[in-house]
Amino acid sequence: MRISVPMRSFPADRMIIFSDAVMAVAITLLVLDLKLPEGVTDAQLPSVLQGSLHAFGVYALSFIVIGLLWMGHHEQFSYIRRVDGVMLWLNLFFLMTIGLIPFVTSLLSDHGTALATSLYAGTLVMTSLLSAAMWWYACRNPELAGDVTRSVRREGLLNVLLTGAVFALSILIANTWSATAAQWSWLLLIPAGRVPAWLEK
Repeated sequence: MRISVPMRSFPADRMIIFSDAVMAVAITLLVLDLKLPEGVTDAQLPSVLQGSLHAFGVYALSFIVIGLLWMGHHEQFSYIRRVDGVMLWLNLFFLMTIGLIPFVTSLLSDHGTALATSLYAGTLVMTSLLSAAMWWYACRNPELAGDVTRSVRREGLLNVLLTGAVFALSILIANTWSATAAQWSWLLLIPAGRVPAWLEK
């Protein structure tokens, strides 16, 4: 006869503090990629700054992306009160993808190619899937997130899955059409963010 041993759970506080710290470091590292060439004269400064607009745009994009991921994580853990071993591992892998964002941001800033675009988008596909996995797993366990209504569960899961779908679509566009078109397709995140609430209505 099999005896099932319940998995130990812990308050989520320490994991949330650790996650906030990792995301804060990742969002701070983004600015390290913004630097001007040495020896720029006053006369050259306007043209050099103009040439750096793409780097500033990619920085702003990733700053907003990490900020949105932090807000999503914060919202999830307003419902998730406790964590177990599985949640700790899922969150650790989630943070690993967050830690990659400064690297893929630097790639995208320096190389506007399909490969760089795909690596950036692929990182965020994995981030979205791990966020969805955490939410799905926690909502299945009443001890971790017991007071989540069915509509909130659906909306939370659909929101992160649609985000991942937009970035996955951009990988296809980058490799079949162009990297620029793929990057413009990320604007679909704006209407995608409204779809879950619209469906619930």
